[in-house]
Amino acid sequence: MEYVADIIVNRPAKQLNRTFIYLLPKGQTRIARGTRVLIPLGTTKEEGIVLRTYVLQERPSYQLKRIQLILDPDKPWFTEEMLGTANRLSHYYLCTYSEALSLFTINKKKTKTYERPKEEWFSASPFCQVEQLPKRKRRQRELLAYLIEKGPQAKSTLLAAGFSRLVINQIRDCLGIIVSERYKDTTTRYSKQFDEGIPLTQEQAQVYEPIQEALNTHQYKPFLLYGVTGSGKTQVYMKAAAQCIRQDKIAIVLVPEIILTNQIVKRFVDHFGDQVVVFHSKITLAERYNNWERLRRKDSHIIIGARSAVFAPTDDIGLIVVDEEHDTSYKQEDMLRYHARQVALWRGEAHQCPVILGSATPSIESYYRAQEGFYTLLRLPHRIHQQPMPKVTLVDMKEELLYGNYSVFSGALVGLLRRTLEKQEQMIILLNRRGYYTFVLCRECGQTITCPHCDVSMVYHKEGAELKCHYCDYHEPVPKVCPHCGSKKIKFFGNGTQKVEEELRRQFPGARVARLDQDVAAHKGRSEDVLEGFSKHQYDILLGTQMVAKGHDFPDVTAVGIVTADSVLNIPLYTASERTFDLLTQCAGRAGRGNKPGQVVIQTYNPLHYAIITSKAQDYEAFYKEEIKVRQSLLYPPVQEMIHMIVRQPNEVKTNALAEKVTTDLLTYIKTWSNLGETIEVFGPYEETVKKVRDLYRMAITIRGSHDKIEKIKEYIYTSWIFTQEGIVIDVDPI
Repeated sequence: MEYVADIIVNRPAKQLNRTFIYLLPKGQTRIARGTRVLIPLGTTKEEGIVLRTYVLQERPSYQLKRIQLILDPDKPWFTEEMLGTANRLSHYYLCTYSEALSLFTINKKKTKTYERPKEEWFSASPFCQVEQLPKRKRRQRELLAYLIEKGPQAKSTLLAAGFSRLVINQIRDCLGIIVSERYKDTTTRYSKQFDEGIPLTQEQAQVYEPIQEALNTHQYKPFLLYGVTGSGKTQVYMKAAAQCIRQDKIAIVLVPEIILTNQIVKRFVDHFGDQVVVFHSKITLAERYNNWERLRRKDSHIIIGARSAVFAPTDDIGLIVVDEEHDTSYKQEDMLRYHARQVALWRGEAHQCPVILGSATPSIESYYRAQEGFYTLLRLPHRIHQQPMPKVTLVDMKEELLYGNYSVFSGALVGLLRRTLEKQEQMIILLNRRGYYTFVLCRECGQTITCPHCDVSMVYHKEGAELKCHYCDYHEPVPKVCPHCGSKKIKFFGNGTQKVEEELRRQFPGARVARLDQDVAAHKGRSEDVLEGFSKHQYDILLGTQMVAKGHDFPDVTAVGIVTADSVLNIPLYTASERTFDLLTQCAGRAGRGNKPGQVVIQTYNPLHYAIITSKAQDYEAFYKEEIKVRQSLLYPPVQEMIHMIVRQPNEVKTNALAEKVTTDLLTYIKTWSNLGETIEVFGPYEETVKKVRDLYRMAITIRGSHDKIEKIKEYIYTSWIFTQEGIVIDVDPI
């Protein structure tokens, strides 16, 4: 009788997206489902995940190979919920099962076993006497006396007390000394404390009531917590997390950006101390293992992290919070293109726990689902202690040009800057373009200097005096003559954060200015230092890209300036208006969160656009009404669902040919079951907005239809040649 296992190979290759049969190690009749094992595959050794074990009834014609090593000897790494969620994610987002499973692992290097850290403990039995050791063994007698007085001690504690390894090893053979193994203590940088006193305002208490009921009854219930900026949504999260701790369950709290983690961690640590652990891509592997071990032992109960924290490998989730749920950072835009919000809902459903989606500007999809009854809508319409919303002034930059003002700053913004500095208050300025100049143009031939690897204009960065591509990071010195016509008439255009920073320092020489953009964040720890310094009022003005607009809470910020409100509005995406409204409203909401009223100046060339008008009024519902009309008329999500496919090849002709082949195949399949009038459409192939990126030409295909029709298309793609074809990127639910 031979025992075998069905195993999924933990490699992203789509050709391996199926189970393989392997013999169990000799002498074993079962391996738990979800266990990682080491298996031979061709001439290499790979990590595999056991899906089931059984008795082989009929031996196949080919020779079976044997599992070489069990990588999870104590307990399977993957729980039933993780296996189920990964399978769901694989079919929904059209990726391999192993790709989905790997998201739940801590060490991305395969074939590494994880053994829970243990250490030796020494204790003296009651009949142990110091006199049983000869007087010449002074240190051994001192160690024995120490154990009798202090009780059981870890070997590491004895070493720290000054006893040598030799002395410790010698005493283990003494009569009455008991040596045992225990799991090592986990570490934490936070003190032990748990403050249950989390006061709520009357409004907060009202929205918390249904959340508390779902927590107490252990039922899956998605809540959309729509609260204006400064309304105290975090306080509600903490109240729910406290209840989760009392139930001895795990709470996952997601934030959209790593730089926001420190701020919300501080709020939670002030109340919960060492109950908090942090998960994001910048912590070390040792910290990841330590934090996971704390969760497994229930030393900590709260996980805070960016997008990837939704995959924390814990099997006792009692609450999931997605803060700033509208933020596009929750969508993974390379490799496996999942959305963390959707995964949070799946995990919440599997664990039968509430999921809170919080935002001052909910995504159109989430608000639509709340209106349709799929989510429970909770509202916080006022700021805490009835603080007023900031006063917003809209400036039409076309009029500034008529009056001869060609500066990047309008008169209203300059006035706000001066008043803020005079009152020794703080200000945030948003400009969603990094670099110094945004493009370089030849005045002779009219051509811009483009990246040789991407079909985009290069951006001038003063630091290093070079041109950079923001798609592939290619950089080169500024050319002295035009590469197209040889002319020396090269001119710089546009304003990036570096140039605006320089202009601020020139116009306001006494102001302390800090810049926060991707160039700053590229240096480890620099962005955290900038935010920390700004919170301590070491800077008067914080200038940056959208990184400065997200979720920050600085009580001394009374003013916000938005330099170019239209930068996102002009992006050729169906979500451009939504992104514009979100960015402007969120950024404006940074002002006046303390005791002093806030003021905002928004500069725009499109003052009559509904996204601009409603953001000025901080009126989300008015924006939603306008935006959903557009989505309904054009059948864009959430009215219908979409799949966006990008065909990428190094040769333009082959790219076009492959895109045509995919489109023809999809249309042929649809004709086999689609009737006239059914809502399913295939658009393309057409050129992507950026035709070439990293030397790969790109053609796009968009599929749009009702939920059941899109699901049918997914099922077909998952089992067709399209799924395994190299050079095809499939983006389900593009944003």
